Amino acid sequence: MKINYLIIIALFTFCSMFSQDIDNAKDHELLTRYPNSKIIYYFQKDYNEIKFAIKPGTPEKEPQKWLEAAGHQTSIVYEVPLGKSTIEVMKNYQDAFKANNAEILFQCKGGDCDGTMAWYSAKFFENVYGKDNRQSNGEISHYYDFNTYHVAQRYMVGKITTANKIYYVEIGMTPTYDGKPVKVCVEVIEQKAIQSGLIDLNADVLKDKLEKEGKLILDGILFDTGKTDLKPSSLKVIEIVAKYLNTNPKAKVYIVGHTDDIGNFGDNTLLSEGRAIRVLEALNNNFGDFQERVTPLGVGPACPVASNETEEGRMKNRRVEIVLKKK
Repeated sequence: MKINYLIIIALFTFCSMFSQDIDNAKDHELLTRYPNSKIIYYFQKDYNEIKFAIKPGTPEKEPQKWLEAAGHQTSIVYEVPLGKSTIEVMKNYQDAFKANNAEILFQCKGGDCDGTMAWYSAKFFENVYGKDNRQSNGEISHYYDFNTYHVAQRYMVGKITTANKIYYVEIGMTPTYDGKPVKVCVEVIEQKAIQSGLIDLNADVLKDKLEKEGKLILDGILFDTGKTDLKPSSLKVIEIVAKYLNTNPKAKVYIVGHTDDIGNFGDNTLLSEGRAIRVLEALNNNFGDFQERVTPLGVGPACPVASNETEEGRMKNRRVEIVLKKK
């Protein structure tokens, strides 16, 4: 009897948390809601193209830089319990980002988003959520409360990478006006990760490409976001490089790390060099001594193969290449 009573209490508590959600709405699998929030708007689209702000604006101007993402969209608007501030609510989402090993691409608050504290000059949220961006899709009510200015507004964009998917997540929050509950807009764009095409790569193909073209992108060498830590799956490609070097004992190569242009040039250059060094270390630690024949280099964003204005282009630019040295 006691057990049944506890079950009833638990079910009542669970149901009370979500009983005020609109029909057919649910949290996204990556992010839980702030406790006791309710979903007041919700939709999903199989495919949509979204612009996320990744640099602040200037007075009466739009954000200085956008990230364009396309894929499956989930859009949720929550109303949080009355009395909760944007500071504590955003902390909840920042913690969720950390738990998912997310890369925070941009975040700002209040006047920092626009470079002004004057409400009549603040256009950041209006440009992100207004009629020329999100509301242009016809979802006017969904975004209505987010295209105005409030000193307590907060905004964050992050990227979460899993084994087979890439998620771009945007969190925007604002009080509708003083004394009313904070509203939170969660946007998620879900993309399938680019396939590496490892089936076609072997030591013979690598030799042929290097002799004909002088270099080759080593698809499949992957790192943790913003770090030099190799993902374990990268060893499959590094082993192919080792086989090529072992069967071509006179060959000498450069391993060259590349990045996109998000962030500081100096930091990106150091990151790309550190990644090239990690590839050489993986070669030496797992497949033999190649120290005298392999030179690691990092060039940061200096040698792109695609435009850095789109995420697809930036994904292509984040790469490791093998370059044949002159004999």
